[in-house]
Amino acid sequence: MFKAFEKEHICIAHRGLRAFYPENTMPAFEKSLNRFDMFEFDVHYTKDLKPVVIHDGDLRELTDVSDRFDRYCVGELTLDEIKTLDNVSKFIKNNPFNKELNIQELSDMNKNSIPHLDEVLAFIKQHSFPANLEIKDSDIDEDYIIKDLRERIEKFGVKDLVLISSYNHGYIKKLQKYHTAALFDYEMKDLKAYLKDLNVCAYHIDIDNFNKKTVSELLKENIYTNVYTVNDKKKILDLFKMGVKGVFCDYFS
Repeated sequence: MFKAFEKEHICIAHRGLRAFYPENTMPAFEKSLNRFDMFEFDVHYTKDLKPVVIHDGDLRELTDVSDRFDRYCVGELTLDEIKTLDNVSKFIKNNPFNKELNIQELSDMNKNSIPHLDEVLAFIKQHSFPANLEIKDSDIDEDYIIKDLRERIEKFGVKDLVLISSYNHGYIKKLQKYHTAALFDYEMKDLKAYLKDLNVCAYHIDIDNFNKKTVSELLKENIYTNVYTVNDKKKILDLFKMGVKGVFCDYFS
């Protein structure tokens, strides 16, 4: 069993503790340790086929890419180029969740803090801290991505600590020997049969399409439901009462 699912209920740090630290960075993951039961992060591939941890393929919203290059997508830049980008300054300026930030601590952060996947896997291994790795869609050959992820997960020995999810269920189909989850942002007919065919251990659904009946039906097949993204404690507790295993959170309110 995927390690985090041994608990009755779990709270998952969505892109790390992203309300107080730039999302998908090592500080955001480190600060979620001992606060959350696991964390979630996203993987894109660079022009030179390196896996980096960032949510948006378009780098303009979260970094200073427009000031440095005439290209702005992860797949158009090399790892070395991406490692020059500042993804801290805009976070401080925008304060996306309107929280009281520790400006001194953030200012002291390495501004070029977009992690390589290996940095995150090493952190997971070091702390035995379960995580959800979401594979983002890419123009890169699907088989290359699958092979690369398998090799890195095996190299760091984190197979039982990493849950692999994606909206692209083609990836999930090819990773059936690992702990996997199918991501959805819509309701689907014949969902149970579809998920059984994918051989997933979890179903990830957005809060707007969450269905209590579906949770019960999937539990009969040992498929857990995790809901995204909910920051209200009362709503989280209500979801747990309805049989949901985990909830993705940016923070607790």
